[in-house]
Amino acid sequence: QVTALVELRARFDEAANIQWARQLEEAGAHVVYGVVGLKTHCKALLIVRRDADRLRHYVHLGTGNYHPRTARIYTDFSLFTCEPQLTEEVSVVFNTLTGLAGYPGLKKLLVAPFDLHKRLIGKIERERDHALAGKPGRIIA
Repeated sequence: QVTALVELRARFDEAANIQWARQLEEAGAHVVYGVVGLKTHCKALLIVRRDADRLRHYVHLGTGNYHPRTARIYTDFSLFTCEPQLTEEVSVVFNTLTGLAGYPGLKKLLVAPFDLHKRLIGKIERERDHALAGKPGRIIA
């Protein structure tokens, strides 16, 4: 089973995204077109696989758009993990974006417009406070 969220109103790529959505639907995927009033800009993949006696969850999070031309120009980062808290939180984000659930707040992931700004400012202030107290403080950007 495959569920894909496709942002139809992506800048400069509307026609391509409509075509991708059609191809996904023709292949049997359930295509969701996002939440009304919410711009979705997310590169995330959640895989749930049955392993012998249990389900295993895998997540890919990335910054890139996987376009062959821009891939030669930009540097992007990807994380592929089966860490349980991250896989659970990505599952929550997908449930929010597909309308299956509201946004409950997360511990590891910061998600705009829900809590990204407030929590990011909080993390910056925490590092500033560490530095002012003579403790190690750092921000890697």
